[in-house]
Amino acid sequence: MKPLLEVKNLEVSFFQGKRQTRCTDRVSFDVKPGEILCLVGESGCGKSITALSILGLLSRAGRVTKGEILYQGRDLLKLREKELDAIRGREIAMIFQDIMYSLNPVFTIGNQMTEVIRRHLHYKQKDAEALSVELLQKTGITQPETVMRKFPHQLSGGMRQRVMIAMALACKPKLLIADEPTTALDVTIQLQIMQLLKQLRDETGMAILLITHDIGVVAEMADRVVVMYAGQCVEKAEARQLLESPAHPYTQALLKAVPGIHDDRSQRLASIPGTVPEEYQSMTGCRFAPRCPHGNVCCRNAQRVEIEPGHEVECCAILMRRQTNDAE
Repeated sequence: MKPLLEVKNLEVSFFQGKRQTRCTDRVSFDVKPGEILCLVGESGCGKSITALSILGLLSRAGRVTKGEILYQGRDLLKLREKELDAIRGREIAMIFQDIMYSLNPVFTIGNQMTEVIRRHLHYKQKDAEALSVELLQKTGITQPETVMRKFPHQLSGGMRQRVMIAMALACKPKLLIADEPTTALDVTIQLQIMQLLKQLRDETGMAILLITHDIGVVAEMADRVVVMYAGQCVEKAEARQLLESPAHPYTQALLKAVPGIHDDRSQRLASIPGTVPEEYQSMTGCRFAPRCPHGNVCCRNAQRVEIEPGHEVECCAILMRRQTNDAE
């Protein structure tokens, strides 16, 4: 199946005067129609920057310095702003991470909902209002007519998140980018939101690029997973494959850090020593090496290995083990 979205060797940098700070390096992945691809990693690994790059929403200081972002074969990086505007919201929609600031506080929910529909679908006001009510109902909001007249501050976090989802789905996009859509929501609402996204995917056939650091969400939602660390993709695999047989030491550490229902209560929770480096553009080789329990000399030259079809990992230790086994 031909990918809907292809990100190839993406490099994003931020500029401050003459200083250039590279935030992502050789990021590559694709999203197929109708699938859920999860980008996983700790905060500061470049997940949100990658997502914002796709829609050209980086701040003025940010710039894509290398790579391609192909949507249905068109390089989004080569489109003019007006051409991008025709795609944003219409074919590729996004749910932003911070819902508290994603809705305009001075306009009603109805005003913001109908603006999206009228701009992209060219509906009349009355028809746009009717569709807005229908979308709010679909996302599980009761009394949608009342909610349409309210301002964002009058809604709970869960309701605001549902409004954002309704707005994102208004134009029936082919791709939905969801950047940690359950941040700051309680556990019950988190589950409802995730179930809603999966249900809408099944009903509409849209693809979802889901950004998260929650392994539980990955297990529940993902078809495929891309693990990011320090601005690079360190492992890619089918979700079940990755959860059952993680290959990269970072992926293994992430999974070990997740507590299980049947774990012994006296057992000490696992953690990853150290933190994600703030500036990693000058680091050579494997960027996880300083925190890796298996780090050795070969980590100075990180190499990508395909363990099996569809399962790639960037770890020289795995390559060395494979070469040793072949020699034996």
